[in-house]
Amino acid sequence: MTKLRYLRSEDLLNIGFASIMLLLTVWKHSRVKYWGIHAFVEVVVIVASFLVARWNQRLKPKGFWYHFTNWYVVMVVPIMFVNLKGLIEAVNPVNWDLFLIHVDRMLFFGHDPTIMIEKIYNPFLTEVLQFAYVSYFFIPIILGISIYKKDIHTFRKVATVVLMAFYISYLGYFLVPAIGPRFTLKEFFSRDLKGLFFTPYIKSLLNFLEPDPHDCFPSGHTAVSLVCLMLAKKYNTRFWTLLPMVTGLIIATVYHRYHYVIDVIAGIILAIFSYYAGQWFFERWEKERLQKTQ
Repeated sequence: MTKLRYLRSEDLLNIGFASIMLLLTVWKHSRVKYWGIHAFVEVVVIVASFLVARWNQRLKPKGFWYHFTNWYVVMVVPIMFVNLKGLIEAVNPVNWDLFLIHVDRMLFFGHDPTIMIEKIYNPFLTEVLQFAYVSYFFIPIILGISIYKKDIHTFRKVATVVLMAFYISYLGYFLVPAIGPRFTLKEFFSRDLKGLFFTPYIKSLLNFLEPDPHDCFPSGHTAVSLVCLMLAKKYNTRFWTLLPMVTGLIIATVYHRYHYVIDVIAGIILAIFSYYAGQWFFERWEKERLQKTQ
């Protein structure tokens, strides 16, 4: 382990998750279309994480490439997400939507909350919440930039916590694969959510990027955005900027029929867990690294 002291906590998370993905890919390769491409991507992420960590150790704390070694995680996360396509169904072909629908109906006394929420539908709200939903892609970056300007060490802790929320949610998709109410309850909806102008285009783009999703439970949108809000509150940065974005995003997950309510509840639990577990992991590993270098 002493030889690996150059690895940071965020590098370990990338390597660990990519390794799990690689093992699953090799294990179920006969069911995975283009499994060789999946395996290649996972190996590249593992090797790149080792190399970037070593590179970071040797660079002076300035310049483009030094900053790149701290921010490269922004590239790894979407790569890992895209690589889930086809692998989730191969590992666990059982669909859990009926179970999640049942849980939602138990929580709402026999009703589907994604149908009940149609009572507050209006085009303006639809448009606003659709933008709130896609703010998910920007919330971690907004928080990261704000903290990076102040302290890179704190930035790395934040990156570790957020990565943990991302990767645990990805693992959840393997355990409970589901496609969500926009597909399973489609015949029960009384109206389309058209918004004012941009909503149909955003929905079409999301459907194009994710044509056959199995990433419903837990709600990664909820987990990641909420953990970012908690971190923003802790470090007193961008909290009031993120609060309306995160609030709207969580409402949008159900309003726009992407998630069941139980997905959101699971996402909240995951956010709380990641918030504490991620910081503990970062501090524990950093302590180990310091002891090894002394």
